[in-house]
Amino acid sequence: MFNTLSIKGMAKILRHALRDRQIELSHGECLEVISKLFGLKDWNALAAAIGQKTADKPLFFAPVGEEMKLHRATQKLDVNDTDLSGSTFNDANLSGSTFNQINFSGARFNDSNMSGWYVNDVNLSGSCFHNINLSGAEFANCRLTGATWDGVLLGDMLAAYKAARNA
Repeated sequence: MFNTLSIKGMAKILRHALRDRQIELSHGECLEVISKLFGLKDWNALAAAIGQKTADKPLFFAPVGEEMKLHRATQKLDVNDTDLSGSTFNDANLSGSTFNQINFSGARFNDSNMSGWYVNDVNLSGSCFHNINLSGAEFANCRLTGATWDGVLLGDMLAAYKAARNA
């Protein structure tokens, strides 16, 4: 399910991708292109079709190529059995998201809210977490080898926590 914020995010990504190829389009022009991809006349028709009150519904997505990038996302994700290794999540509100059997190895999470995460059987090896909120997050059966939180190995944090509990 898409909402106006996710469509505007697509337009931003499209604009940057085209700029990398020396094709200049405004944000508004990118919104018009995306509207046509959905078979609608213009951005106003697309915005009306998707409405404004869908932020609490899951975001359905398919990674394109070898990575997925979310910027300023506010959707709840329910992701299962997916390879997202090397993906980047910047300024994303992923609170309440559920991840099962995901490969996040080498992924980067920056300035993101991940409170209330439920993560099960996930490979986080080599992932980097910077300036994130993990309050209330639950991790089960995860691989954390080489994963860091603000530059500190998560394995070292867990070892220090266990040592303090046993002292």
